[in-house]
Amino acid sequence: MTLFRRCEDGFVLLFTLLILPVFVGFGLLIIDMGRANNAHADLQAAADAVALAGARELDGGVDAITRAQAAMAEVTNSVSMLGVSGPDMHIELVYEDVNGNEFQIQFLTAIPSLDTTPLTSAWLTANEATTEPDAEYVYVRAESRNLTTAFFNPLTYLRENVPVVASAVAMGTTAACDIPPIYVCNPFEFTSGGVYAPDQLQTEFNAGNLHGRLIRLHPPGPGTHAPGNFGFLQVNGSNSAAALRAMFAGARNPTCYDANTVQTNPGAQNSVSAGINTRFDIYEAPYQINQMGNLNFSITPAQNTRKGALPDAQLNGPNLSIDDCLGNSPNNGAQIVDDHVYDPAFHAAYPATDGFNADGITENAYGLPDNNIMLGVNSGVPGAAIGANHNWPITTYFTRNYGTGAGAPNASMVTSAFTGLTPSRYDVYLAEIANGWTSIRAPGDQVGGFDTGEMAAPNCGHPSVVPDLTIPDRRIIVGAIIDCGNGPAQGGGTTEYEVNSYASMFMARPMVSYGPSTDMTIDVEIVDISGYGGNGTLEEFIREEAILVR
Repeated sequence: MTLFRRCEDGFVLLFTLLILPVFVGFGLLIIDMGRANNAHADLQAAADAVALAGARELDGGVDAITRAQAAMAEVTNSVSMLGVSGPDMHIELVYEDVNGNEFQIQFLTAIPSLDTTPLTSAWLTANEATTEPDAEYVYVRAESRNLTTAFFNPLTYLRENVPVVASAVAMGTTAACDIPPIYVCNPFEFTSGGVYAPDQLQTEFNAGNLHGRLIRLHPPGPGTHAPGNFGFLQVNGSNSAAALRAMFAGARNPTCYDANTVQTNPGAQNSVSAGINTRFDIYEAPYQINQMGNLNFSITPAQNTRKGALPDAQLNGPNLSIDDCLGNSPNNGAQIVDDHVYDPAFHAAYPATDGFNADGITENAYGLPDNNIMLGVNSGVPGAAIGANHNWPITTYFTRNYGTGAGAPNASMVTSAFTGLTPSRYDVYLAEIANGWTSIRAPGDQVGGFDTGEMAAPNCGHPSVVPDLTIPDRRIIVGAIIDCGNGPAQGGGTTEYEVNSYASMFMARPMVSYGPSTDMTIDVEIVDISGYGGNGTLEEFIREEAILVR
């Protein structure tokens, strides 16, 4: 017995047997911790994915939450390792707006400024969005079922059920890049009764009520901006008149504009007319044809530049490829300013029955005219106007530009973007390009057997101003729509405004004055808007993203 007590043989085996349960326990604990980490990572990825999907739809629209819920329901996720065996080893997660769903969703108007502030149930309730347009953030809490441990509780000899939860908060963000630095005071900011209606633009556009309605945008006066005005946005770099004019002519704007707020920039709005008019094949100082080589950016006209101005057949007879270049003739550098060629006020009054011909003479140059009835924008901005309805003299436009002969293009050949409505000016513009009608010269006085009417195709014949089909349509500009009347008063410097949306606008006419001593206007049809109610054609300019903020 004494020898047995002193014998040390088998000590390692004995010690191993004693601590083996501890090793096994730690091993199982590590396995459970690994399973829990894996399950939590799956749940976190699921919460992130659902939050991001919903946040992309939070654009302030009247159905933002509805669209967000639909987008979140399209996302399929999974979580693994919650169960030890059987079907609970891999669980599919899909959001549904029902009690007991794996995802608890709340839409919020704000989140705490400090990330260390916990999102308690009381805080979530206090900041929950009560209306769909107010939703700016989406909070997601993901929890499917508890983790069943592989390690038995030594006291109960039962496996434990441990909850695994993940949460995420996301918001949508949008930036507009590669656009001219222009903003427009929302012409639909107020109802006819003067009540502020921030979603009226979206609902009217979505219903087709903006289709074919010309909007005459007027520079602001000395007072506060109001619906129907336009102005400039701040840019990174020079805000000089020359720099702004160049950006409208073709120079790149280095600034991306936030989806929520923009800074305005004071300036003389008429100063950009020369830049805008290059899009119509009009080259005024400092963009004369013979000075194109001095620019550090390219200037190209649109594919369709019809503007209601006649070429002058008096200079070179039927050699109209030179005479169509309004503003500056490349053959002698002389400015062509003639009532028959380019009336500086050729749409001074432009009655709908006579296009843009300010001299009152019926000529075979007929630009895109007003609507049959034009109304002042509801705030009464002098000079600003909007078509009362969809109707404009489209039949007269075709008759004057294409005649009535057999096979001549006519309004019935144009498909309207909205069934049952008169095709818009933009519909006509696209049809002229698609069908090759831009190469048809309008009938006019015969000179040497040639018609002398206007032709829609750019016809300056200079290699530096040939239409570039690789760039966005030059008759389309994208700008910020802001609610000027509901925003801060315009000061002498810059002012920060909230953005209602971004809009692509078809420029129906060059930027010229209505008559002596009158402001120039930008006359447009709204083609599309960003966010709720839009057609989704602004992706080329609008970068829509969703980001996780928690």
